[in-house]
Amino acid sequence: MMDFNTIFRGALPNFTANGTGAAATNATGNTFSSGIMESLVPLLGSQFSPLLKAYMLFHNMAGSHLGLDPALIVTLFGIIWAANKLWRQLFMTVYTFVHTHFMSSITITNNDEMYIHMMRWLASQPRMVNSRSLTAESTSKSAWEEEDDSGIISAPISADGDGIYLNFSNQEAKSPPRFVPALGTHGFWHNGRYFRLHRKQESIFEEGGGSMTAFKDKEYLMLSCFGRSPEPIKHLLQHAKEQYYTDHHAHTIVKRPAPQNMRRYGGRHNWLQVSNRPVRPMKTVVLDGKQKIQVLVDMNEYLHPATPRWYANRGIPLRRGYLFYGPPGTGKTSLSFALAGVFGLDIYVISLQEPTLTEEDLSALFNSLPRRCVVLLEDIDSAGLARAPDASTDEDKAEETNEKDDRKRKKTETKEDWKVSDLARELKKQGGENEKKGISLSGLLNAIDGVASHEGRVLIMTTNKPESLDEALIRPGRVDLQVGFSNATQEQAKELFVRMYEADSSPVIRNPLRGSVQHSGKIITNGPAQPQGSNNTKIRDSSSDGFTSDGSTEVDDRSSAFTSPVKVNFGPGLDDDAGDMTPEQLDEIADSFAQKIPPGQLVSPAEIQGFLLKRKKQPIQALAEVEVWVEALVKQKASKTKVLKVQ
Repeated sequence: MMDFNTIFRGALPNFTANGTGAAATNATGNTFSSGIMESLVPLLGSQFSPLLKAYMLFHNMAGSHLGLDPALIVTLFGIIWAANKLWRQLFMTVYTFVHTHFMSSITITNNDEMYIHMMRWLASQPRMVNSRSLTAESTSKSAWEEEDDSGIISAPISADGDGIYLNFSNQEAKSPPRFVPALGTHGFWHNGRYFRLHRKQESIFEEGGGSMTAFKDKEYLMLSCFGRSPEPIKHLLQHAKEQYYTDHHAHTIVKRPAPQNMRRYGGRHNWLQVSNRPVRPMKTVVLDGKQKIQVLVDMNEYLHPATPRWYANRGIPLRRGYLFYGPPGTGKTSLSFALAGVFGLDIYVISLQEPTLTEEDLSALFNSLPRRCVVLLEDIDSAGLARAPDASTDEDKAEETNEKDDRKRKKTETKEDWKVSDLARELKKQGGENEKKGISLSGLLNAIDGVASHEGRVLIMTTNKPESLDEALIRPGRVDLQVGFSNATQEQAKELFVRMYEADSSPVIRNPLRGSVQHSGKIITNGPAQPQGSNNTKIRDSSSDGFTSDGSTEVDDRSSAFTSPVKVNFGPGLDDDAGDMTPEQLDEIADSFAQKIPPGQLVSPAEIQGFLLKRKKQPIQALAEVEVWVEALVKQKASKTKVLKVQ
């Protein structure tokens, strides 16, 4: 048998000399450091005794059967471990030197939108998705994304099979997860250049409101590449951002104020994206054509790149405000979304009734807006904004003081007759005086057009009761254009009917150029911004041939994410009777429908649209039932009841 001990001693004489010097020799000729082992037991403690005994048992068995000294094996593993530690330390030293002097890097935090752009781009790269170290994330499609309808289950609810309805119980199962690089270091190639991605996470200790403290995970993405210039990384980040906003021209992003604990970081953290919906075409907004054109031309001129210089030369603040007023359901919010879609702007919606929103938060929200955007203040009349009451005269103050003294004296005299309910009422009254009052009128005015207020944004306020608004809120300079909405006229009723039952068309998507819009079959084009009171607006029919003019551009707002709907079976009695209808027949039926809408403007566009939606595939049925519906609606409004008898 080969003597393993001789081989190990020949290779490692120095390391085994001390370990075998005081050793005893067993029957097979192998050595064992029993004296050292026995001396280590009391030094290491009783908790190490089982481990040492197991080692001694393994030594005796290995030495007797294999002729191998385990002490030499342990020594060999110790050498390998030390060499590995030395190699790691040497590698990190060289890597740190190379990274410091021969590589460039850019760090991204998860608090910035660029982090979302980069992670979305990395999830779309095949090489990164096929990496061996990934993190899986659950994803769900939005309501406007296309989906495969091949896996939809049809669930019959009757024995004869007539009632067959869709079932979406496995909808989430068909949504694949998204895979992104896990924490650690990854490498990938892009445009022939090697990039290194280091994703790390750390917990930071932050103080909350009051005495609240918490740990928060913060994540970093560090992108690096060889070379002393960070330009390749900048190009990569720009590419990821462009990919993220590829279809942005066909969608409108809606943002609202972030939670109170996030707004403390300021900047972009003040706003939180809540929706990403398709652009609403301007032709779907029921409004007088002249009013549409007036708003579109005014807003287009204000957003033109040459407008800021014109305003600055004349010392005019670069702000624009609109007031949309009218009954509920007349299209005020719809026009706001359509305008944002036409000009490719995001909508920032602020509710002045938010309980955690202070005047300081409101100013910070306005100051963190992007250069061009739409700020929407809905139902401004319901926020309770009013001017502070005038100061009372000295006589009124004296009389009020006497009344308070009399009430206090009476309470003192009858204190023993107080009940628990009286005490609770008094405590509630005192607590109500100290609770938050909300945003005041002066706070809102300072945020809108104060000395340090944001410029470049478009402010839209909607209200159902314009008479209740304070004059200071709607004066010129804060509200530059008022647009009145009314209940549906017969012409608007016809427009709604045709839009509901006309054939669907494929979307026409064009990239916005400089600043023009389409409206109701017309394309409005504008040249550079002109002084107030003059413009070079030109209108042409979209069906005519090309229209050219110096300095004018055109943009078709027909871009949308809608596609032709899939033909489905709507069940018994819900067949599509508008599929074979010609445009002439549809126009004739729409005229008959509009004639049955009362001209007194008692019905809102939203009510007509709701009526048609319940019959969205049956225009003939809608025409036959509209008279009964209008009669029931008029009676309901006359009796001021909330219950609909006919729908």
